[in-house]
Amino acid sequence: MHKFNTIGIVGRREANAEVADTLKQLVSYLKGRKLAVVLESNAAKALPKHGLPVHTHDELGSGCDLAIVVGGDGSMLTAARALAKNRVPVVGVNRGGLGFLTDISPDELEFQLDEVFAGKYTVEERFLLHTKVRPNEQSQQQNGYGQALNDIVLSSGKSARMIEFELYIDDQFVYSQRSNGIIVST
Repeated sequence: MHKFNTIGIVGRREANAEVADTLKQLVSYLKGRKLAVVLESNAAKALPKHGLPVHTHDELGSGCDLAIVVGGDGSMLTAARALAKNRVPVVGVNRGGLGFLTDISPDELEFQLDEVFAGKYTVEERFLLHTKVRPNEQSQQQNGYGQALNDIVLSSGKSARMIEFELYIDDQFVYSQRSNGIIVST
């Protein structure tokens, strides 16, 4: 298994006291293991006077070999999209709601991470959906690009309004449709 040396910590965008406490515990734990720690900018905001290097989401992937997300599934999805290009593994500590993706409980944080650092983990490979939205000639909108880990929702933004669209996969036409939207899910 891979030996992790530099750990990136990602925090929930709107960090509350629970998130901040978990971030403090995590930094202390990692420093105690003599690991290098870098913070993503949201985590840094929640930890004043931390004295650690700070990176944006986009920079974090080139500066760490494991990322730990403290937040909810939304935080995990955002971090995973940003870190995917560098193939950085991501572990989630649940400080959100459901925790489907952020499945480590804060109470189990140190035990679970001890297991990870001992090589007792399984990598779950996921794939990203890449999107390109090209508005028609009458639209004032510009092309939109994105990527998603779970699903993509294309809609007009207004529930009663219809949109007309063509669906392409790998630049191959699949079909055209007129509806109020479409959900593409992994």
